[in-house]
Amino acid sequence: MEKDFESLRNKFVNKFDFELGKSYEYNELPQKVKNDIDVQFGDYYTEYGPEDYDYIFKLLTPEDLSEYLESMFGEYDITDAMDEPYMKRLAKSIVTKGIDYPGVGYEGNHRALACYMLNIPYPYLEMKLKDGLNVDDE
Repeated sequence: MEKDFESLRNKFVNKFDFELGKSYEYNELPQKVKNDIDVQFGDYYTEYGPEDYDYIFKLLTPEDLSEYLESMFGEYDITDAMDEPYMKRLAKSIVTKGIDYPGVGYEGNHRALACYMLNIPYPYLEMKLKDGLNVDDE
């Protein structure tokens, strides 16, 4: 998959220079990504804060995106979502301008769907609770 990433670097990746597979601390991330993370805490993540997670940069293949999108869109049909004018504009924008920042957690589901529509990998930061921290420990 790294070969695919390199071929897309100049066209689909704009304002970040993350290394595929590398884990990042919250304080290493661009402010825009931190904003996307921060909005999720309190709503979805209540046990720990943003600094309690590692953020692993990866590419989700269109196949990986299928499961991700089902969890994001729920019972709303993904096919119906792809027909929305907003999604068509977003996909076109990704083709012409690329993606500025990776998705993270629940933020970026529309970018993910656009990548799925375009059959291209989706840049994503996977949130993983740091070693030694466990929700079940509470």
